[in-house]
Amino acid sequence: MKTKILLIVLALFVTTACSAEPPAAPATVTVTPPSSAPKAPAGPDAKTVAWLDGMCGAIYGYMKASNDYASKQRSGTEVTRNALKEELGIRAGFAGKAVDELTALPPSPIPGGDTVRKSLVDQYTAARDAANTGKQRLEKSGNSAAMDAAIQAMDATQKPITETPDLMPALKIDTQDLMAAAAEAKKCAAPH
Repeated sequence: MKTKILLIVLALFVTTACSAEPPAAPATVTVTPPSSAPKAPAGPDAKTVAWLDGMCGAIYGYMKASNDYASKQRSGTEVTRNALKEELGIRAGFAGKAVDELTALPPSPIPGGDTVRKSLVDQYTAARDAANTGKQRLEKSGNSAAMDAAIQAMDATQKPITETPDLMPALKIDTQDLMAAAAEAKKCAAPH
């Protein structure tokens, strides 16, 4: 009898379970992943490239003009008042051009770039002013003190060449974006 009751209970359970509505299927959620197609790199910022080109053009332009001029000078020639006066005028022009180009640059898109530019403007302004002052002293007097001052002024025109820091480290070109911009700036490729 116990088996009969057990079979009846089992039969009722099976019929109840089978006659009930099937459980709802789990909801299907479709997730669309973001596009995995790589985007083309945007390229370096055009303003940064232009700013770096202007900065490098001014600095390396001064160095190139100064070196080209020096290489055309004959060695062993006597330094005369007129020759020194002429050379100081030419070198003042080179430094003045660098100052003008640096000053004409827009605000730096590189953090700290304006500080580096100001330092360079100060250096090249000092060289230009020293050359002009030395030239004026020679124009007023040809005495030995004026000649000594002119020779010191010539030394001052060389300071931007010997004391200008390497631009890329000075500008802290250390991020991928800035390195890409510097690589695009043609005048920064190498000192001319």
